[in-house]
Amino acid sequence: MSTIIQLPDGHSAVLKDDTDLTNKEVKNLRRAARVAMGIAQRLQSIGFDENDPSTWTAFTEMTDEEADTIDLFQRQCVVTRLRSWTLGQPMPTTVDEVDDLPRPIYVALTVAAININLSDEFGMDGAADPKAVTEG
Repeated sequence: MSTIIQLPDGHSAVLKDDTDLTNKEVKNLRRAARVAMGIAQRLQSIGFDENDPSTWTAFTEMTDEEADTIDLFQRQCVVTRLRSWTLGQPMPTTVDEVDDLPRPIYVALTVAAININLSDEFGMDGAADPKAVTEG
């Protein structure tokens, strides 16, 4: 399945869902997310709440390197998940090309693209136990 998002001026984009991603794509996103999530947790520990603008001063505690790390994760999500769009121009294929997008399109894409489940569910309903004895 795919996710369709609305872009400015009546355009739309189609993003891969987590079930559409290859294992390699998930691994790459997880690597980028691991560091970004650590930064996000630190921001929360000093009082940041994305729903409360009065706490947004916590961003002043973030280094430029930390901000770049979060930004890189967001742009990597766009490059990895973007399947198609109706903009009539080539889609970005690198994280640097994502930065060249007009701000309203960039924001719509990154907000939607980072909303993805990168965890694996293992257990009775998940993948088979690789150590289980098989018949044969």
